[in-house]
Amino acid sequence: MPSIAEIFSPANMANDEQLKRDLYTRFSLLGIPLYYVLPLYRAWASDAGRTITSNLGTAMILYMLYKAGLQVWQMVRPSTLQVYCHSEKGSWALVTGSTDGIGRAFADELLNRGFNVLLHGRNKEKLVRVQKELAGKYPRRTVDYVVADASSYDRVELNVVEKVKQLPGKLTILVNNVGGVNTSPAYCAFKDMTAADIDTQININSRFPTHLTSALLPILHENRPALIMNAGSAAGNLGVPYIATYSATKGYIFSLTRALAAELVAEKWDKDIEIMSLLINNTRSAGNTSEMPLFTIDAKDCAKGALAKVGCGQIMVHTHWRHALQGGAFGLIPENMVKGFMGPEMRKRKDEEEAKLKGQ
Repeated sequence: MPSIAEIFSPANMANDEQLKRDLYTRFSLLGIPLYYVLPLYRAWASDAGRTITSNLGTAMILYMLYKAGLQVWQMVRPSTLQVYCHSEKGSWALVTGSTDGIGRAFADELLNRGFNVLLHGRNKEKLVRVQKELAGKYPRRTVDYVVADASSYDRVELNVVEKVKQLPGKLTILVNNVGGVNTSPAYCAFKDMTAADIDTQININSRFPTHLTSALLPILHENRPALIMNAGSAAGNLGVPYIATYSATKGYIFSLTRALAAELVAEKWDKDIEIMSLLINNTRSAGNTSEMPLFTIDAKDCAKGALAKVGCGQIMVHTHWRHALQGGAFGLIPENMVKGFMGPEMRKRKDEEEAKLKGQ
């Protein structure tokens, strides 16, 4: 039986019939596919093949450096947020779901940047409290609020639109932040979810922001230039177990943002309205106390990072370098490995929540 060294020797490789016999003798049926793969090896081993491979490798490295450079540039470039603070009567930003967490951080940061802010939430008492706190912190700005339950089917977004029309100034920024799991338990097998919980999550995360954006789009165009920021989640890209409905709604938001961005170009409104979707990963808030080493950020950092990306020219943006690093890492890992990591981790969170609820 010929050795492997003898089979793949230059002399044997040059004799096609001898090579075929030796491969079959050494590897039996496996020798047949090996025989047909060898031409690819020969092509790669040739001077021309190695030149092409080298050029392709160089091009790939340059592309990766370009992508990395683009991420760094997004982090350090100056924001064009102030372009949208242009109304003599006062420029307003509407932040949905703004009584706590990321929404409140957005309201705080926008007030700090010179905008008046219209708060939104479903709890009037919390809205009044947050309004007083922010008005005291920024006495030269105006803070107002509107009550609307985003989980409702009653076209409550029309209440928000009416409030916008009554503002003593122009709405130039819409931050569609309202969202979350908003049901208990937060982590639940899809087969065990009630119809009411599914509808609640769809309404809050998809239905309400869709109707609100559609209704406010003509107003934002009239008040141009204007900005729309849609809060997304890494769950919308990954598809996370035990929060399947929430993951799906965030995937919808990403798709809506891309489609609307393309439509703005088709309507020749893209110079008047900028639209972005935020790739938000683990962020500390009242509703999220879970920690991921290195990759967890505060709501304030999330809001500041998002506003820093305004004008970057990208539709989908990470709000923080930690989240960009995490997203890049997930993109390099095979899908099955990501699932293998997420499954046990999310099952652990589900079990911990169930134990906590039983202990109450």
